[in-house]
Amino acid sequence: MALVWLFFMIIVVMSIVLMTMNTKFSRFAGWLSLIAPLLSSIYFISKIKYIYNGNSVTYFKEWIPIIDVNLDLRLDGLSLIFALLISLIGAGVFLYAIYYLSHEKDNLPRFYTYLLMFMLAMLGVVLSNNTILLYTFWELTSISSFLLISYWYQREKSQEGALKSFLITVFGGMAMLVGLILLYSITGTNTITEQVGMVDKIFESPWFVLAVILILLGAFTKSAQFPFHIWLPDAMEAPTPVSAYLHSATMVKAGLYLLLRFTPIIGQSEWVVYTVVTIGLITLLVGSFFAVNKKDLKAMLAYSTISQLGMIMTMIGLGLLALNNGFKADNEIFLASLFAAIFHLINHAIFKSVLFMGVGIIDHETGTRDVNKLGGLRTIMPITAVVMTISALSMAGIPLFNGFLSKEKFFTSLVETGHTDIFNQTMSIVMITAGFVGSIFTFVYCMKLIKEPFFGKIKQEQLPKVPRHDGGGLLIAPFIIVLFVPVIFFVPNVLGEYLIGPALRDIFHDDQIMNHIPHIKAWHGFTVELFLTLGIYIIGILLVLLPKWNVIYSKISKQFEINTLYSQGMRLLDRVSTFLIQGIMNNKLNQYLHIIYVIFFVIIGYGIYQVGIYDIAYYHITEASTFEIIILINIVITATALMFIRERMTMTILNGVIGYSIAVVFIFMKAPDLALTQLVIETITTVLFLLVFYHLPNVQKDNPNVLSEFIKLAISLLMAVFVVIFVIMMQQDSLFDKISYYYANADELAGVKNIVNGILGDFRALDTMLEGIVILIAGLGIYTLVKFKIRKGDPNERK
Repeated sequence: MALVWLFFMIIVVMSIVLMTMNTKFSRFAGWLSLIAPLLSSIYFISKIKYIYNGNSVTYFKEWIPIIDVNLDLRLDGLSLIFALLISLIGAGVFLYAIYYLSHEKDNLPRFYTYLLMFMLAMLGVVLSNNTILLYTFWELTSISSFLLISYWYQREKSQEGALKSFLITVFGGMAMLVGLILLYSITGTNTITEQVGMVDKIFESPWFVLAVILILLGAFTKSAQFPFHIWLPDAMEAPTPVSAYLHSATMVKAGLYLLLRFTPIIGQSEWVVYTVVTIGLITLLVGSFFAVNKKDLKAMLAYSTISQLGMIMTMIGLGLLALNNGFKADNEIFLASLFAAIFHLINHAIFKSVLFMGVGIIDHETGTRDVNKLGGLRTIMPITAVVMTISALSMAGIPLFNGFLSKEKFFTSLVETGHTDIFNQTMSIVMITAGFVGSIFTFVYCMKLIKEPFFGKIKQEQLPKVPRHDGGGLLIAPFIIVLFVPVIFFVPNVLGEYLIGPALRDIFHDDQIMNHIPHIKAWHGFTVELFLTLGIYIIGILLVLLPKWNVIYSKISKQFEINTLYSQGMRLLDRVSTFLIQGIMNNKLNQYLHIIYVIFFVIIGYGIYQVGIYDIAYYHITEASTFEIIILINIVITATALMFIRERMTMTILNGVIGYSIAVVFIFMKAPDLALTQLVIETITTVLFLLVFYHLPNVQKDNPNVLSEFIKLAISLLMAVFVVIFVIMMQQDSLFDKISYYYANADELAGVKNIVNGILGDFRALDTMLEGIVILIAGLGIYTLVKFKIRKGDPNERK
């Protein structure tokens, strides 16, 4: 129950913050928002010992049990690590944002509402034990991320970055949803812990491969893996607190969490390992290579995040076979790789959030992030320089900092798994070489993060504003977080025993894993990993001191960049959609109806063709009285006349005649409720049509088109044929199961003794919910149009 109260607390804080909008209390929105991550942090820290002892915190409430969609939350070892990162880094980011944003220029309640919404969504992702609930929160992270990236919506690049990230991550989310639905079709459950217990059944299913591919797509898009990585650099248009939170410590880790959570399922096949490792190494190389050449410090950090995510993805890929029965002898090697992945995931969240905050301080104080304009800031901003230097050295893998330990674990994973049966010698050499080259570029851009802004001469004439002091309150959060960098280096096994060990135990649901947790130490002797690290330092220093090699970047054609292909694809899509819309949306209502009916006929016709026409064993035609026949003849004559009459007032009256005649037919069929409904609706619509047409100008009518009238007649007759076919098919008892059982059990199944009322109530409730959503969307659209102001001279201005 505590987990539900945690979510409720975040929603309450979000509501209070939202209520401060346009009030004198809006300047305190940040301090109010800080309550949520602080309380969340306290709660999750208090559960570390409880989870370590092999327990879990759960909450279950049935929602839609017939399809196993329930409010099912679970806090275990794996979700605890991510929940701590979301809460603790979140607390630092919220505190940082208080000093970063201005209550005079920025809409603070709106910003913090979006940020709290994202925090809620991320906690939902890592705590969900139901795949559909997980997907719901997964897409909520995309929506809240879109709102945060486009927070400064006046900037065109912010809009483009938000749209790109939304399109790519939502595409991946939809693919993941289909994969999760396939898992449900295989196992019959949406509960993740139950699915993990049906590994053999899932692996033997013909849908296994497709389900895994779709889940991998969701993970790759969210965690910015090649070739979907292009959204992350453009997302850096968001305010720096957003980048420090979403794009370094939390959102980009969601894909990694997904793979870790489903490791027992997706790790059943070798091709999955090859795929994840290959994508991870390519992402590491691409991210680190392009990070070196970036002139914007934030862009450099964006590509560095891509490279680090690739490294973690590689280690997860190597660890996927940790409990695969075919590789029992190598289980501890694969387990160590998975351990290293989680260890570096934690380290990366720490040092990268600090680096983003540091770059934000530089931008805040100097007005620029361009390395060509920066230099010599260590004398004016010494604390910022120290904080960023520690974090950058950690990312580079320098001893005395936590990043060194996890970087060594990365090389250990590459070397030792390369000796197993799953990899031949060539594959092992390729993996180690890719990791080595990627780490060299990582070392180079880390040195540039230190050298470019803080060393050399200060270029006051090129700075938009000259910094007079260090970051002030902006330094509180990064200073506190950076303390963990050296602390973890000296006491890493506390982290390994109390957090990473329980996480691995709960991934595989095996208590024995706690006996095989690797011991972390800085010195391993003269090993291959040591020589690889020394090689990285030597080559990296040479590349930093001899920058002429950077000329290779100018030789790379932008024509073949993924971003270029994306832009060309979007332009093509825009042209195609414009062509289709202009061809279909031509303000001709008749044509719209023709398209709808044609599609309907094609679908129904295809269905009848696939199913076939059943033998008609029985059909019943009710005997009609003379008066009923007269009424039906009247309807046919009136409907026929409507095709040839062009006067709209006459058409309205005749249309009303048909409606009232149908009401009379309902009365003869002993259906007074239907007759009354028909009379009311027909009266209202007829009166409204007459009023509207009376006030509209009398426009000259076109001469009737024979072809158009023939098409209308054909559609009408075809619809009549389909209706008759369906009526006759409905009368065949053999086609459908009996529903009388449901009448007898109406109270048990629907909670009502009158099954008709139950059906009407359920469907009406669903209908009302969907109508409410439509009205809400329409209202938002209208509000946006009312508030939208086109500036004079804008190309969209109507002349």
